[in-house]
Amino acid sequence: MVTFRLTRDYRVWIVVGLLLAGCNQPQSIPPFDLDLEGLEQVRLVTGDEAINAINRLHGMPIDVVRGFIAYYEGLHLHDKATIWLSEATSEDLAKRQIEVMIDRMKKSRRSPFSHYRVLDANGVSVIGFDGMGQVHYVFRDNKWVYWISADAGRIDEILDHVMKRT
Repeated sequence: MVTFRLTRDYRVWIVVGLLLAGCNQPQSIPPFDLDLEGLEQVRLVTGDEAINAINRLHGMPIDVVRGFIAYYEGLHLHDKATIWLSEATSEDLAKRQIEVMIDRMKKSRRSPFSHYRVLDANGVSVIGFDGMGQVHYVFRDNKWVYWISADAGRIDEILDHVMKRT
């Protein structure tokens, strides 16, 4: 009878341990409100699929904990936006990932991007540039690296929305 009680107690502790371990898993949602006024989210890529797409975009694996890609469309044909989001393992790594990415883009003769500029958005350094018919903003929030692509008339509104974080 004592053996049964010990076994049952161990089972309870194993279940509790598994539940607590699950609480430490990364969230499966981005750290901002996905609803953008005037745009419809048409696709959200998460998990391994997002990380693989981020790695393909870089042409090599980068150190990413989580990734998200949110695609949006508006009422007009060219009214589209995309938010690429990756979480690095540290703030320093996130900062370095942006530095390396922008440096490589600037040095590449095949890069479709131009007119690089640095903006200040509520104390956050945002790198802006143009290309492929859109304006692009890249910035870091702690370990998160954001790349927002949208039409010139909409990108500042999206940046403000994303920076509010819900």
